[in-house]
Amino acid sequence: MQSDFTVSVQVDPSIAWVGQAVMLSCRLEGKVPVNIQVHWYKLERNKNTTLYFYNSTEKGTELGRAGDRHRIKGRYGNGVVRVKLFPVQVEDSGQYVCAMTSDGVYQEALAQVTVPGFGSAPRLTIDHQVNNSVTLRCRSHGWYPQPEVRWTDSTGQSITAMVETRIQKDATELYQIHSTLRVADIASDTISCIIRNPLLKRHHKKVIAISGFFDVEAEQDIITAVTGENAILPCWLITKHLPPSMELQWRKVGPGKAKTIYLYLYDESSPLVNSYPQDDKCPMGYLSPNGVNSREWLRKEYEKKAEVFKGKEFGKGNISLKLNNIQVKDEGKYVCSATANSFHREIIIEVLVRDQPRDDKPQLKKENGDLKKRIKEPEEQIGYLGKRIKELWEQMGYLGKIISVLICFLPSIPLVIIIFVRKYKGDLEKKISKSVSFFFHVLPCAHVL
Repeated sequence: MQSDFTVSVQVDPSIAWVGQAVMLSCRLEGKVPVNIQVHWYKLERNKNTTLYFYNSTEKGTELGRAGDRHRIKGRYGNGVVRVKLFPVQVEDSGQYVCAMTSDGVYQEALAQVTVPGFGSAPRLTIDHQVNNSVTLRCRSHGWYPQPEVRWTDSTGQSITAMVETRIQKDATELYQIHSTLRVADIASDTISCIIRNPLLKRHHKKVIAISGFFDVEAEQDIITAVTGENAILPCWLITKHLPPSMELQWRKVGPGKAKTIYLYLYDESSPLVNSYPQDDKCPMGYLSPNGVNSREWLRKEYEKKAEVFKGKEFGKGNISLKLNNIQVKDEGKYVCSATANSFHREIIIEVLVRDQPRDDKPQLKKENGDLKKRIKEPEEQIGYLGKRIKELWEQMGYLGKIISVLICFLPSIPLVIIIFVRKYKGDLEKKISKSVSFFFHVLPCAHVL
């Protein structure tokens, strides 16, 4: 059956700012039937949301989303249905449908409501660093309509290479942004992530200093100290340029409960007031502000125990910690750390403490004297024994010499016999003479004759 009416819609204003009122009007063009149903609803991805429903056989009913019904007012009169949204929200952006049904005839019209969403400030972080390359991530949400995303260097030039951007709608039909950029350390001093609403012609911008890439290093990670002496725990901040804000910290992490010893904060963009740990109430005298944009804090119990290099050394990146009058309780592990732009580096220095060496010279001198005495006693005894043997030898005279010869030659008799047997063909007397001569010249004790 040919329809006897048409439907037209109007949105006033077509672009509404957050907090304003929006009027949705739906008009029946033609003869107004006696029996009619009108349905205003919003097109949603999962389930359509009814704003207003009118049935001529019944009274109009406002249905709206639970929690939003106080913002929705509707009425019908003489073929026109008006629905008012107030105060409008960014989530109200989208397409709306006015549908009319009468005696089996169905007609509808679409209306577009635009509430620009000026999303959240970008969250710009350094994801990870590999050699001289780093990945930056820029995130934001709450945008409508779809925003424009742009990366720029320190000169304002757009960076398009190595950029990957994902823009998608969330559950509230607003756009969220997730963009990544991989860039070399030497490419620029700073990188900016800019997200712009084309309708509002406004943007959010976040800047990060990539030339401020840094590391912390130490010549050695184990320090051996002697009680009562001073020890320097080495730590160097390695960077081309200091980032616009940074936190430097020394902590003792063991044994026992971890505790902050020293903290230094600075931020070029904003003054720091009482930016120090509250767990250790330090009098203001312990704060050494280096200008309105920085604060320095030292734990009270370390007032005379610890100090960090200052002046030119600090400017060179020397953030070593000096511990005075080392004691056994100072032994443990210490952490030197630096944090900037969500970029964190730290090293662990282990401190070993040894007692003062004892003065052992008097004891060594005494032990040395005792040793010489013990060596001298046997020497004297041997000398006395030699003297007695000499006296006995002189008393024995010629008889003693004969006995000595017999004792010396007794083991050599088998050798003499063997030589004699092998040489028996010669003159016996001559052989005996030669044998005796051999004894005198070869055997060590023959000289006693």
